[in-house]
Amino acid sequence: MPTSCLSWPQAIGTVFVFAALAATLATPARCDRQAVLSQLAQMGRQERDASAWDKRRTELREGFLKGAGLWPLPKQGPRSIVRHSLRAHDGYTVENVAIETLPGFYCTGNLYRPEHSERSGPGILCPHGHFKPLGRFRPDQQIRCGHLARMGATVFSYSMVGWQDSQQTTHDDPLVLALQTWNSLKALDFLSSLDGVDPQRIGMTGASGGGTQTLYLALLDDRVRASAPVVILYPWAAPEGCCRCEGGLPIMREAHTNCIEFSAAVAPRPQLIISVGLDQTYDFPKVGFPFIRRAYEAYQAASQAENVHLAHERHDYGPSKRAAVYLFFARHLGMLALPEDQGRIAIEEPSRMEVFNAAHPLPAGAVSGSAAVAKSLANLRAAGGS
Repeated sequence: MPTSCLSWPQAIGTVFVFAALAATLATPARCDRQAVLSQLAQMGRQERDASAWDKRRTELREGFLKGAGLWPLPKQGPRSIVRHSLRAHDGYTVENVAIETLPGFYCTGNLYRPEHSERSGPGILCPHGHFKPLGRFRPDQQIRCGHLARMGATVFSYSMVGWQDSQQTTHDDPLVLALQTWNSLKALDFLSSLDGVDPQRIGMTGASGGGTQTLYLALLDDRVRASAPVVILYPWAAPEGCCRCEGGLPIMREAHTNCIEFSAAVAPRPQLIISVGLDQTYDFPKVGFPFIRRAYEAYQAASQAENVHLAHERHDYGPSKRAAVYLFFARHLGMLALPEDQGRIAIEEPSRMEVFNAAHPLPAGAVSGSAAVAKSLANLRAAGGS
């Protein structure tokens, strides 16, 4: 990840503070890999039992939410849901869905469901990463979501802010990290509330920037019972990142932490971390996983932390990575472990998957532009999220 550290105002009380964020962003001291490795070495000399990790998780969550401007966390619950264009495929269905996560602001996605299910099954969130140009519409994301639905899961695949049909503000919005974190929390609320979904069996997985969203939500919310961040864990800290949605706000500053400790704090819930030899995760089994495994050992749960390292693979969410994740969720979410059959997955045109377009415009009252979205977030916080 490029290494630019961004400042954040001490207080977020009004819309004017939100609107002024772009002017407050600066680039002070460099946050580099070696600094994170040194931090991990210092942390590793501390003996933490399960009680100490419980306390540290609370500190990390509070520090994250304060850095994101989401503390105290507003009340949970999406405001309204837009659903249309249900279609049936081989063993599963797809529907276009948008969640009103803030007043007039929508998280757009696609809901994949088993075609026939006589009992409740798991739910899985699938954010996408910075895979241009198609994001959640790309074939490998459709294959993953369709196959997980054929395995018995209800899957919500949703867009990053400013991608595809999520165009109410841009992806370089100064608040994009806060907005995407909030969208993930609301997506979790939505998925957990659906008929046919067992809220005790919720998983989440994504690659690259989608892996970052997976890491963040698994840290913040215990309802994520099993998580699989793919090609994203290596020694980095925020404010930093290839994108503002990952490191554009100081979510690690107050707790003096990094992404490896975030992952460790997910313990003892099951976590599969996939790394590869041909991106920056190349040495994760050596420099990151031992620290994470020690946290799981503190809970007598070492077997719940897994690392699949694919030494000859690149930065993607390809077939071997998907196969490992299918088996992981089958074990931990009580699913049928089916081998992937791409011939049974329909690859749809992006236009068919859009929630909002000329035929399906944004609802009345939708906000547009960075300032309007910031005002909506400020209003939600001022009202306590009610």
